[in-house]
Amino acid sequence: MHTLLSSTFKCILILTVAASLQSCSLFEEEEELCKVTAEPLTNDDLTFPENAVYRGRGAAVVKYLSSTCSDDSNTHATWRYSGEAIYDAATSYTNAVPPALLFDQSSNFEFLTGGTVCMQLSAWGDASAELCKEVTVHRKHVWNRYHKDFPGGSTKQQVTMTLAGDVYSGFGMFNNWYKFDTTTFEWTPKAVIPSVVDFNAFAGFAIDGVGYIVGNNSKLFAYNPGTDTWTEKGVLPELVSTILNLGAFSIRSEYSFSVLGASSGGKGYFGLGNMDRLFEYDPANNSWTELTKKPVKGVIGDHSFAYNGEIFSGEYVYTITSDSWAKGNANFNVSAGYSPGFAPFNGVMYGGRSGKTVTFDGVNVTLLDLNGADQFVQVPLLRHGNGASTGNFLIFPRLMGANGSDEMKMTYYVDR
Repeated sequence: MHTLLSSTFKCILILTVAASLQSCSLFEEEEELCKVTAEPLTNDDLTFPENAVYRGRGAAVVKYLSSTCSDDSNTHATWRYSGEAIYDAATSYTNAVPPALLFDQSSNFEFLTGGTVCMQLSAWGDASAELCKEVTVHRKHVWNRYHKDFPGGSTKQQVTMTLAGDVYSGFGMFNNWYKFDTTTFEWTPKAVIPSVVDFNAFAGFAIDGVGYIVGNNSKLFAYNPGTDTWTEKGVLPELVSTILNLGAFSIRSEYSFSVLGASSGGKGYFGLGNMDRLFEYDPANNSWTELTKKPVKGVIGDHSFAYNGEIFSGEYVYTITSDSWAKGNANFNVSAGYSPGFAPFNGVMYGGRSGKTVTFDGVNVTLLDLNGADQFVQVPLLRHGNGASTGNFLIFPRLMGANGSDEMKMTYYVDR
């Protein structure tokens, strides 16, 4: 296999060729009149993103009269690219001309570097002039949805965390657990929790390379990525259904409130949702402590995360050392434009506001300079949920929609 196929980041460009044919007689003596009628092509005939983004999704559309013959089986378009690219996600080409494509087919190009893309039409031994355009490939600030669904099924409240440099995700309203491969963009099934029935886990956190999740049965489970095993660690001091007010929802899939699962200073934090309760877990003595209640109850779209000894939940901030809440400088809620949830990346918290990539240093929310990238840089809107980071990726396997719909595809952010 060509080494380019194992590249972590690629630019996916969907090339669509559209044709309109003119008819003429098919008598043999008129066959020599069958010509390509698209010459010369112009830039107006080929729409192509000049500033493509690394592993972004774009379109190159060609409209042409392919031939003066009604028999179009001999009409095709040939694409080539001067830079490094993967063609059709199956065969690699570097500075090479890929096989011709039938005019009515679509094909994938994954551009690894900038270069010149060219297209030529041909039919019945005749060909149009070749049209070329330059493409600049940006490798930073890419937001995108991966084309495959997350394999764990449709659920809300998915748990996502980073363990030993790898992203793991699963649960929600299922008993499943997956590890993400940044090379193949595939999820590998890992061990599930044995002997549990009707199990939901709405939140989790990572402490010293161990993953913890809290189930609707009020039990805490610990995951060891080295042995791929789960261990039961006991129960919370109060029922999860009471802490999160789950009894108010006849169907758990209707529960669209953000549940906190975060770690800070070697301890874990769980709670809130559409309530005001917060609990702290200490792995040193395997114990839980209820903390001061949030001044207001949570609402749909509240982002909750921990950073620098504080826990942010909607427009309120909890300071761990003083066990106290205060109103913050920002309201991390979808209603204020924050979407998706913030996650640690490059030393600060990354997220989005009003479709723009922003960072948060614990005090200020700062809009990023996109360095000229102008496509595939919009952050998803009206969605909330927690992500995790590894390498150059921020990964959000499942986002909840504040407008009632949920994201089925993996959403990610790349900043190489």
